[in-house]
Amino acid sequence: MHFTKALTNVELETLGALWQHDGLTRRGLGSTLTLSRPTIDRALKGLMDRGLVADSDAEAPTRGRPAKWFRVRPDAWASLGMDFELPEVNLVLSDAVGNTQHQMQLEIRQDLGEPRLVLDRLVDIILRWLDDVHTSADTLVGLGIGLPGFLTPNGVSFVGRNLPKWQHVPVREHLEEKLRLPVLIQNDVHLMAMAEVEHRGWTGGIALFISIRPGLNHDLRIGGAICMDGHIFAGGRGNGGALYRAVVDLKPIEDLDEEGRVHRIAQRLVDSLIHAIPLIDPERIVVHAECLGDAEPALIAHCREALGDAMRGEYVGVSDISPAAVRGASGAHQAALAVTRRLLIRPDAPRPAPEATDQWTAQFGRRRRPEDE
Repeated sequence: MHFTKALTNVELETLGALWQHDGLTRRGLGSTLTLSRPTIDRALKGLMDRGLVADSDAEAPTRGRPAKWFRVRPDAWASLGMDFELPEVNLVLSDAVGNTQHQMQLEIRQDLGEPRLVLDRLVDIILRWLDDVHTSADTLVGLGIGLPGFLTPNGVSFVGRNLPKWQHVPVREHLEEKLRLPVLIQNDVHLMAMAEVEHRGWTGGIALFISIRPGLNHDLRIGGAICMDGHIFAGGRGNGGALYRAVVDLKPIEDLDEEGRVHRIAQRLVDSLIHAIPLIDPERIVVHAECLGDAEPALIAHCREALGDAMRGEYVGVSDISPAAVRGASGAHQAALAVTRRLLIRPDAPRPAPEATDQWTAQFGRRRRPEDE
């Protein structure tokens, strides 16, 4: 039985509030959950008895006895995150509060047209990796996966010439059966965009997040996500924000110099953006093109100029474009966090923009924390 099944509703709400806010005092919990002090005390005792929560003294703002600060214990559980980018796969093992404990990167290029073979290979890799890092499956609460395909009621479908042909593959069911863990599947670019939203502390407005990543056939895949008031617009089936045929074939431009190649990539990106921008009217456009290395600033400059030229006289107020602030395996990190978020709070609720000093925030930003009382 999963540990959350043994919690009362109040204990689960209390645990979720502590995780979401990176810790609270009793008074903070009472205010956040609108619960009485005795109810909060009973919930905290139950959570501490189970080893899920720990307390510490907070600095008192005035003279007097310091308030107790309650936080989720980092070792209370662990979660796995995977960015199934293809051909690259990123794996992250996260503790209960979002600190990365271990991560691994690999490539999968063989048998991509045989989904079950690929998934079985991933299972073997995950189990060997967990054994190597001395992590028991008993401590895991689930696996979160970011996929570049389309989520359908009957599974996952990959479409397009730059992806293997998967049609309604039951990825979640297959992995849950093999790993004996809950599996949560989301769009990979949505997870990257969520990392950006949390890092920047965006709680209002609309942003368009664009990801440019290497494909399988000497090409680049362009993915999109729409960020609205601190949330990612999932769409009706979890595929919101996808861009139509947004692929850059690199073969026709490989003989160009770097500036020429970047200009062509930028033009292809603009071809997609000129349809998306009038539709959603974003205030910000963020481009994640880490794969281009030092050429990323030139890409953004070309996009800015080309968008202005293409939309002049057709649209007023084209948003400025900026590079993504979050780098590395951000999708895998968010996939691991999404598992805990799904367990404790409603799936689409973002964590408050942060202010802590753990490994996650050192890499991805600072968490906003209520003032000590």
